[in-house]
Amino acid sequence: MKHKKIHGAGAYIWIPFIYLFSLMPHWVMYGISDFFYFILYKVIGYRKKVVYENLKNSFPEKSHEEIIDIQRKFFRHLVDIMLETVKEFTISKKSIKKRFKFTNPEEFQKHYDNNKSVMMLMGHYGNFEYGVTAPLWVPQECWAVYGKIENPVMDKYLVHTRERFGFTLYPMEKTYDVMLGHTQGDKLYMFMADQSPHADKIKYWLPFLNQETGVHMGAEKLSKMLDLAVVFIDIQRVKRGYYEITARTLFDNPKETKEFEITNKYFEILEEIIRKKPENWLWSHKRWKYKRGVKY
Repeated sequence: MKHKKIHGAGAYIWIPFIYLFSLMPHWVMYGISDFFYFILYKVIGYRKKVVYENLKNSFPEKSHEEIIDIQRKFFRHLVDIMLETVKEFTISKKSIKKRFKFTNPEEFQKHYDNNKSVMMLMGHYGNFEYGVTAPLWVPQECWAVYGKIENPVMDKYLVHTRERFGFTLYPMEKTYDVMLGHTQGDKLYMFMADQSPHADKIKYWLPFLNQETGVHMGAEKLSKMLDLAVVFIDIQRVKRGYYEITARTLFDNPKETKEFEITNKYFEILEEIIRKKPENWLWSHKRWKYKRGVKY
């Protein structure tokens, strides 16, 4: 998710507030989440039109009532993961392991044993923010790209928070420098490739959720350049505050794949997952704001 600007002294005000909030027990946090859901969805109506249009265009076979039901469930989920992300600032490793079950960590172990680094692909689905806890389960040294916040105080605080479980973060503009500088077969790189790239960076279009969709190609290009095993992780909510993570190797040898094969497979699997429980994807993102053939 892209971070908004947080200016000047505002960071010093918000950091203590966020820290204190994160110390609340989960049952209190979810009570507050119910209240925030009412404010965000019923009172403010945050991006309701964007969410509705995205859902309607993605599921033209569904009735108005069905779309509204998914929309309502999505906003409940959205507020939950926002507050779970705040909870991430102080949550213990013990609590993470209790609430997140990794069903098959051996999928990463086999690549580590074969001296093969990994491109870990995921979508903005389930509690995607908790992808930063992967080092608790995998043997690889974990790296992830992030979007910098303009305020240096908040930027430093968020990087520290997201690195506390073992990830090393690097800014988006350093992606190629960092990854091409690693030659050992013991790395894991986390990528979320389902959001919309800027119009001038769209090099490929594919059908996704009933719409022609411009997509990122960076994950495919880098996995081929560095010969990274491509692994998709699916984060499913079992019940409120509890998740189950399952890994699936898509390609052991990406250099042997055809052009666009990795990208096509990623979006194919992501769409299958979304269609089963659509409320758990990030529908508030303006995913289809660019159209093929239109100059921006």
